[in-house]
Amino acid sequence: MIAFFIVSMGAAGAVCFAAYYLLQQKVLDESLTLDDGKGYFLVACILIGFVVSAAGFYVGQVVGYDQSESTSTMMALAILLDIMVTLLTLIYGLVKFREPEHY
Repeated sequence: MIAFFIVSMGAAGAVCFAAYYLLQQKVLDESLTLDDGKGYFLVACILIGFVVSAAGFYVGQVVGYDQSESTSTMMALAILLDIMVTLLTLIYGLVKFREPEHY
């Protein structure tokens, strides 16, 4: 169960950070404006959180975590932690987005 927590949170964080990195590179290359990059990142993090949570719920049911009360509660906690990780990554990304410097 602990591995289920760690893998799902790691996957959510990694995909959100990858989205941040790709969008930040587009902003630095000036193919996106800063506001557009932040907006796309917001939408990407919301979608990533939903997809990772749905995938975690599906995997938890396939593995059989929904059969007992304690593991079912822990599975719901894992889904909430996935959402929390994506929201924390969203906050980090929105604060760290920057425009290219022009001299």
